[in-house]
Amino acid sequence: MYSSEYYVPSHITGFFVPFFSDDCFKTGSTGAGVSLSLGLKTKIKVTNGCGLVNIKLNGTELNLVDVPISLNCIHIIKERYPSFFTNKDILIEHECDVPIESGFGASASATLGITFSIKDLINISTEECVRIAHETEVINLSGLGDVIAEVKGGVEIRKTPGIDGIIENIPSNRLKVLSISLGKKNTESVLKDPKKVKIIEKCGSKLLDKLISEPNVEKLMECSKTFTYKTGLMSKEVLDLMEFISEINNFEASGIMIGDGVFTFISEEDQDRILERVMGIKGDIIVSPIAKGLL
Repeated sequence: MYSSEYYVPSHITGFFVPFFSDDCFKTGSTGAGVSLSLGLKTKIKVTNGCGLVNIKLNGTELNLVDVPISLNCIHIIKERYPSFFTNKDILIEHECDVPIESGFGASASATLGITFSIKDLINISTEECVRIAHETEVINLSGLGDVIAEVKGGVEIRKTPGIDGIIENIPSNRLKVLSISLGKKNTESVLKDPKKVKIIEKCGSKLLDKLISEPNVEKLMECSKTFTYKTGLMSKEVLDLMEFISEINNFEASGIMIGDGVFTFISEEDQDRILERVMGIKGDIIVSPIAKGLL
């Protein structure tokens, strides 16, 4: 039996510009965001059997139709390295610390968790792990830049798209991330809407230039908030919550892309005061340190 596990940070995108290509490794996004230490642990067991794949999330076995990302990722791996999986059963167990399908890059965390957990069995490089994870995300339109961002860690600016895109960190000065998730939103539904994508491209490109010229956390949140309003991707409930948190915090708050929630940066000295003010708000309230990179 083979058994291994790997923990991957989650990721929140503040604003983005999608780029599509016939080459999935050139497909991706530019923009900016932050990786959270709270993320997703993946454990994989490979045992003698008849080729079955089972997937659990937080201890509950799932219908495979409900987890296309994880299933497609392991199918890619099985197709490319078939000799390791002949007459073998695979059990994938995900334990997630952040909301699913809510803009925390959990699908990217899952694909990276799978590839890094199984790398020692099939003897592939870390670079190939990242490539398979990114390919899976692009094929499923579940994310375009989260894999690369989670590998990089920290607060990042994605200057060029794709697996080999230029990505640089912004100093975060020991800040934490406060996020409040109000519910789920389907990434694919946004990325397949030409009108929404056109608005996103126009707005996001201008904001990326602004952030590159002034690369700091304050400017990131200012750009992200502008993006949230101009793209119209968020509900009034999210916009109202953004304004409330912006008023009580030293950093602007913005929408989680693409999700139904709000995020901001908080300092350690402000954490207790701000948490006290938001505790009555419905939704999942998460405070997380900023994650380091995987490599």
